[in-house]
Amino acid sequence: MQATLTWLDLTASDRDRMRRVLDLFKEQGTLDEMGLGSLRDVLSDALFPGTSYIQTRLRYVLFIPWIYQRLEARRVRSGDVERAARAAEVDLIGRLEQNEDAKGIIGVVARGALVRLPSSLYWSALTRWGIFRPQQSLWWYHSHFDALVDGRGVVGRADDPGVIWSQDAHWHPRMPEPPKGFPWEASFAFTHEEADFLRGRVEESCAGTLLAWLVCNSSDSPAKDVWDDPDALRAPGSIGDTLELARRFSLHVAGIPLLYNLLVAERRREVLGKDDGQSIDAFRRALAEWAVAEADDSPYEPDVLWDLVVRRGGRLPRHQRVFIESWSRRIAELDPDSVADDLRLRTLVAERELHLKGGRARLANRNRLVDWSPWSNIRPMDFRMDFRWVRVRQFLIDLHGGFAT
Repeated sequence: MQATLTWLDLTASDRDRMRRVLDLFKEQGTLDEMGLGSLRDVLSDALFPGTSYIQTRLRYVLFIPWIYQRLEARRVRSGDVERAARAAEVDLIGRLEQNEDAKGIIGVVARGALVRLPSSLYWSALTRWGIFRPQQSLWWYHSHFDALVDGRGVVGRADDPGVIWSQDAHWHPRMPEPPKGFPWEASFAFTHEEADFLRGRVEESCAGTLLAWLVCNSSDSPAKDVWDDPDALRAPGSIGDTLELARRFSLHVAGIPLLYNLLVAERRREVLGKDDGQSIDAFRRALAEWAVAEADDSPYEPDVLWDLVVRRGGRLPRHQRVFIESWSRRIAELDPDSVADDLRLRTLVAERELHLKGGRARLANRNRLVDWSPWSNIRPMDFRMDFRWVRVRQFLIDLHGGFAT
């Protein structure tokens, strides 16, 4: 089956940002031209477990349980719960729109046609943070809804292919009660009780991560970039070590998409006669700036990241590992001024794309060059991974808003 990309229905600024990111890593079905997404995700999960880029505002982590608890109280049956939950989540859109703070409403344009509901986008947080205690999928919850509503928690048993029942609560027992007006009234503003509950959940379930450190130690105005955030940078011990590993990897590989896009711009001019000279110059400048920053930093050691991937049970394909190690060795051998025109680096990047995409590789397919978007204003920072910080930053702002009430 061919992979496709489905637009999430977020705010106008969210959509603009995602379009810009798509221009950087534009490929049908993926944002990851060079196949580094699995490494990015391992580091993101190590720093900020339960989060994702497609989440927007933190209070959805409470909206979803409250919606399902109402359906449980109404004793909706398993066969009807998916439809009923969808109707409630779509209805929530209009309720949230009535507030002055409407940034981050999921489904504000698509409404009833929304494909991915908030429940699917936030279920990883509900399970990872111990709010949905069975730590099972949303599909599992819908399938076992009748048993859970009837007070029969579903637990597999090794000596019986069937199930046994228990009275354990499937939602966390200290889950705050919804506001009196919910769901007819809803906003992204936290109460102090709600903020304290979520801080406790993250602190307990994600101990030893940067997320847990920040929910307890960050200010109410986190820095725009995680690398500049003073509270993140003072994280102790292994937390700080993981952040430094992510920072160093993020800088080290930022040159790869810069070089790749330079090659594409040059190839378009050669094959299509497209005058992308402005883009070529812009990518050359950005690549030169990146190469200086890379040379001024500490030597990059890929083995440290490989150890983390293995410890966390991640995948480490041989071709991916060899590609990063080859890039690292060659960058260490070059002066910054030589990076953009180095034949070995250019061949390495071109062969990586061909390995990942085959006949759809832009550098080898004339038709695929047409849909590349030229650039004129480029910063190396635009190509650095931020490991979901843009979302985590908003979550921290939302959480601290509750403690201020």
